[in-house]
Amino acid sequence: MDTQSTVMAWDTALRYADWDRARSLLTDNATYVAPDPPIDCAGPDDIIELMRSFKGVNPDVELIDLEVIGDSAIASLRQPAWDAEWFQVITVADDRIARLEDCATRESALAAID
Repeated sequence: MDTQSTVMAWDTALRYADWDRARSLLTDNATYVAPDPPIDCAGPDDIIELMRSFKGVNPDVELIDLEVIGDSAIASLRQPAWDAEWFQVITVADDRIARLEDCATRESALAAID
């Protein structure tokens, strides 16, 4: 799978609460970090536990746009319940997601790719 296919498979697995599929798309040392609210997940099981805790509490996060840059992608995301928008850098390695990092702006997301 290429970067876009991997990210889209992740998005689909989350939407359908296919936790086994979602887990299989994460590397063994995958991380997820965000500044606000603070998130610091170390490992795929922590990430999946966090995603499960979000499911059904609010509407699913909407994927507005996806910009692939090599082995990374910048996802433009929106939570309709809060009318909140942000960017997420998704880094792919060997057809699996190695890192998720939330950023407030596209510029900070681009900087996080370096």
